[in-house]
Amino acid sequence: MNLTYLFIITIAIIVLIFGFINIFSPKTGWWLEIGWRIKDAEPSHAALIMNRVSGVFMIIIASIIIYRIIQLM
Repeated sequence: MNLTYLFIITIAIIVLIFGFINIFSPKTGWWLEIGWRIKDAEPSHAALIMNRVSGVFMIIIASIIIYRIIQLM
């Protein structure tokens, strides 16, 4: 296995994990992205929806990348 493929798969798995966090716990995803920088802040409803949508895109893109890398191996 090529080291570059392993690195790309590792990054894609990390993106998958963040995608699932954004889908199933959008408030946690918001906190990891923005919330830790702002004291006593709460995410808006729109921010939580956007986190869920971005989580779906992250999972789709990471899955495609993993699938294509496995095909190349």
